[in-house]
Amino acid sequence: HLGWDAASGQEANASPVWTSHEMLLLDYELSMLREDEQRRVYLGSTHWPWIGERTRQVDGAHVALLAEVLNPVACKVGPEIGRDQLLALCERLDPRREPGRLTLIARMGAQKVGERLPPLVEAVRAAGHPVIWLSDPMHGNT
Repeated sequence: HLGWDAASGQEANASPVWTSHEMLLLDYELSMLREDEQRRVYLGSTHWPWIGERTRQVDGAHVALLAEVLNPVACKVGPEIGRDQLLALCERLDPRREPGRLTLIARMGAQKVGERLPPLVEAVRAAGHPVIWLSDPMHGNT
């Protein structure tokens, strides 16, 4: 979390702030990579980076970067994604199948979600990926 310090005027027991944003600008994100004492790489620009429809190509640079960081990560899943592409994303972003590592954000629209989402949920479950499914009611789901 983003800690508070004495210079901020906030008390030490103030609530922490957690952030999430779309990992869109690679030059910015690459400059925010940080290593811990064990040389593990974290993305310092946000706690929970996510990628969207335009940046979720399995062999693309955005997915490659998300696959390397130890932050929990998320990926938007739209109505046109296929089962095989989704499973490849799950495998690339969370090959060790760590609970809490990968969140899939359903972005399918009210007209398509009932038809398109259930087969994807079942395919991911059958493949043993312990993802968190999230619906963002404010973005792409009306």
